[in-house]
Amino acid sequence: MPFDINHPAYPADPDNYQTPPVRQQDTYDFAWQSFIALNWPWKQGGPGGQPDTHGKLAGLANNKTPHPIVVWESYMSPETAFTPPKYWPVEWGNPEFSALQRLSSPPCYSDSYVYGRPFAPGINQPYTNSNVPTGPLVDQNKEFVRVEVTLSQPYFRYIKQFKYYDADNQVIAVNNFIDHANEYGEAPPPAMGLSDNSDNFQPLPTGLEYYIRDLPLYARQGITEVKAAWKVLKTEGPDADIPGRYFRRMLQFPQPDGSLSEPTLMGLVGFHIHRVTPFGHLPSTFEHVDNVRVEKRFNDPLPSPIHPAFNPGMSGSYPLKNVPEYPNGYEVGGKSGEAGLIPATFKLGDPLPLKSAIKQVNVSRVTPIPRDVQITNKKYQWLLRDSVWSYYQLIGTQNKNLEVPNRHLGPGIPGAQHSSVQNLVNTTLETYTQKGFSCARCHLNAFPHGVTSYPPYEKRFEALHVMSFLLLNAKSGQQENPQMGCSMP
Repeated sequence: MPFDINHPAYPADPDNYQTPPVRQQDTYDFAWQSFIALNWPWKQGGPGGQPDTHGKLAGLANNKTPHPIVVWESYMSPETAFTPPKYWPVEWGNPEFSALQRLSSPPCYSDSYVYGRPFAPGINQPYTNSNVPTGPLVDQNKEFVRVEVTLSQPYFRYIKQFKYYDADNQVIAVNNFIDHANEYGEAPPPAMGLSDNSDNFQPLPTGLEYYIRDLPLYARQGITEVKAAWKVLKTEGPDADIPGRYFRRMLQFPQPDGSLSEPTLMGLVGFHIHRVTPFGHLPSTFEHVDNVRVEKRFNDPLPSPIHPAFNPGMSGSYPLKNVPEYPNGYEVGGKSGEAGLIPATFKLGDPLPLKSAIKQVNVSRVTPIPRDVQITNKKYQWLLRDSVWSYYQLIGTQNKNLEVPNRHLGPGIPGAQHSSVQNLVNTTLETYTQKGFSCARCHLNAFPHGVTSYPPYEKRFEALHVMSFLLLNAKSGQQENPQMGCSMP
């Protein structure tokens, strides 16, 4: 994994490190390089996150065989990292997989809110925050898209180092931080070593922190969290998918009623990356090229599907002007933007409807992929032409403005991160919020436990704007008999 923009490896002198000069184009290269590293084969039998230095990227083969497990799949699930405090310690260990099949690790939704029964994990779109998802996405074969989340070893080390797996510890640390910031008009200094005071809430690691330095070289970065979206691959009959165009995995995913599905061949369709480096927060998002329009690549060795995965397409060829467009980016039953159209959110215990009662969701892209991003995609797709990853594309990155104002990418948004783009949306993960929405617009609402009202967007409170909802999965250590698993308070 690249350590930072324009800096591939861990710095020789981390105490005096500064991010090299950055152009907007550099953020696109950084996103693609992170994508490739995360999807590099994992070293089987090794600890989570260890790449196989002798491995090769998933190849091209139009069959049903799953690809080798990759690095991000060997990361830890949030429900493991945030095991109730009573059952700690938890260690970063060696993941176990059954051949090329694994259980998916869907995001957990806390039930410490007023919405009644907990939301079912892995089927709803968790776009607003970890507690309030929207309904699921349904493809053209009336199959629900499934979602999962993993986090990297530096993120886990941060949670372990400061005992933030206990929500009570987060609350105490946040209160100490706010008291200091209000009294002195500035943020308390972060702990720079074991002997330093860490009673105040500590910022997310950028990779330079003292508690990261004993990790293996491949894990010495700031935090990484991944959100992935999978679709069921239909391999026979009308409207069959072309499996060779997808990164493939056999998954048993949780059903809303608590059962597990049968082993199912799935294809990766959406991929969010949230990284933190010394440069700052660096979210980026990728999609499969056939999600909303069929993308015929240069010298394509594989056939093209009849229509995109998430709309019925249009007759004839697929230039941009002939791609279906729907108001607000989606259509259900010929309608869009009306109350009650979005598929209902599943709660734990709900039965899945009969397939005859499921409605497809037609999806288009509201905000075009910027031209400079498209050019970057062509470069990397050509470099990856012998790999299945050539069928994926960067939709965009969101980072602090490098121009003021940035006349090409929009004015940015106020807050902890002055954004390079106003709109950045993945059609598989934020299908129903494509207008006026972005990674930062959502994640500016992410805070640790203990933040009861949004702190001002000032430098002294910057560390509290973690832009990661995963910390909210921590449970209180005061519970006498905490239950294990997802969706527990």
